[in-house]
Amino acid sequence: MIRLGRLCNYSNRRILPLRPLSSILRYASNHQSRKLRGPTTQDVSYFRSILSRPDRSVLDGSSSSTASQDVTDEIAKYNVDWTKKYRGSSDLVLRPQTTSEVSSILQYCHENYIGITPQGGNTGLCGGATPYNTEIILSMEDMDRIYCIDEYSGILTCDAGCILQNLHSYAEENGFLFPLDIGSKGSCQIGGNVSTNAGGHHFFRFGSLHGTVVGMEVVLANGRVLRSSASVRKDNTGYDLKQLFIGAEGTLGIVTKVAIACPALPTSKNVVLLVCNSYDDVLSVLQTAKEELGEILSAIELIDWNTMQFVQRFGNGFGSSLISELLTPKSISSDPAKKQSPLYILVESQGCDQVSDSAKMDSFLTSLYESSAIENGVLAHDSKQMEEIWAIRESCNPSVASAGFVHKFDVSIPIEMYIEVSEEVEKHLQDENLHDLSVCTWGHVADGNAHINIVSSGQFHKHDDTAEKIENIVYSSVMKRKGSISAEHGIGQSKRKYLKQIKDDGVLELMSQIKMTFDPHLILNPGKYIP
Repeated sequence: MIRLGRLCNYSNRRILPLRPLSSILRYASNHQSRKLRGPTTQDVSYFRSILSRPDRSVLDGSSSSTASQDVTDEIAKYNVDWTKKYRGSSDLVLRPQTTSEVSSILQYCHENYIGITPQGGNTGLCGGATPYNTEIILSMEDMDRIYCIDEYSGILTCDAGCILQNLHSYAEENGFLFPLDIGSKGSCQIGGNVSTNAGGHHFFRFGSLHGTVVGMEVVLANGRVLRSSASVRKDNTGYDLKQLFIGAEGTLGIVTKVAIACPALPTSKNVVLLVCNSYDDVLSVLQTAKEELGEILSAIELIDWNTMQFVQRFGNGFGSSLISELLTPKSISSDPAKKQSPLYILVESQGCDQVSDSAKMDSFLTSLYESSAIENGVLAHDSKQMEEIWAIRESCNPSVASAGFVHKFDVSIPIEMYIEVSEEVEKHLQDENLHDLSVCTWGHVADGNAHINIVSSGQFHKHDDTAEKIENIVYSSVMKRKGSISAEHGIGQSKRKYLKQIKDDGVLELMSQIKMTFDPHLILNPGKYIP
């Protein structure tokens, strides 16, 4: 079992006195623009001298280097985010293998005022892992060792660069279920997941990473390594500092190791895809699922009509026969009083008694049919059919991306108002004469997390004026319902300007002071998170 050690001593650090928010933010901005610089040839030589595999660990594409076209092309991939909306200008990518190497890199950058952009699997949707300018990209991809999983506590310890899918496989091989499951699990990394506090499909069942992460190793801006215990679930011997780094997007420190508590692997699973004719029916499904399935309810996902049509067209055949069946007119109510487009609900249960759990699922579906809450549905009868249903849900994002440019929004909305935000957005877009846009909504309806995607079909370039109008429409609709403009995708570059509208001055003041305490030279992920 790898022990991540004790919390390091902060007794020699002083906490800055409170100052007016405007002066803190002005100081931070001036301090950053005056001091930060891009890497030089001399800096590259230093990094080559401290990294154990310089040919692999240092990608230098600067004009002074003799980089091949292959190296230049490879660096370009690190400079653009998954959505293609955000692009950096970095000429240097570092790929360390150990915490010691990360520490040496950060200490040097701290002393020389060189900006650093940490990057995991580069699957983010808010520009949080994309350089704001010419910062060094610090890729964690080569720190991918899985150390162990404790057979009694279920605590899995691994490096931050581990691919999420690999952690799922490792946990399952040892009789455990990794509690985080998201659509990008084949390429995202656990360090990035932790740094954005990713939620995923099973948030309703297992909660957030704030609860499941029990230990962490983080390298601070000055190179100091901060470690918290990973051997026990309960530890109340001081401030729980690791919580500051969960969701901080690499602005306070770079996560290098994590320890996550995994529950026992379920021995039974049931998955059903249902068709509802209204959101009131969706609410009935949600309530009935809580009552009938109870403790075995693990996920409830919503997909709207527009999204399902894109999945049918661009989903690479995922669930094609199933989608065709559920999109046929006979699957949709002929009642003229129900003129809304249908909504699709994926419900999953996980438990330890197949007979009992299947009986609960049967009772759940019977209740829904008797109450007319659902119009149609498909219950998976084996693991292949379960995978097919989940593939439909996980192909939502790539399907809309294949259709055209996507304005992506990850928001939290009070559950009873979940779908009315999309309807209001669609109306306001029409009022603004933005007619060639499709509003697609899917997400984790059980916790109010909606992924609202506005698709410009056939157009693959961003128009800034249109994008600003769309942002204002969506965020205004969310904020007036006291929702959140970031549920699980983070702040990054895309949402930082809105924080002043939704956070009290006192909160922003303390956030800025925390940032200045951990990163006084402002080298960590500049241009992100804090407005």
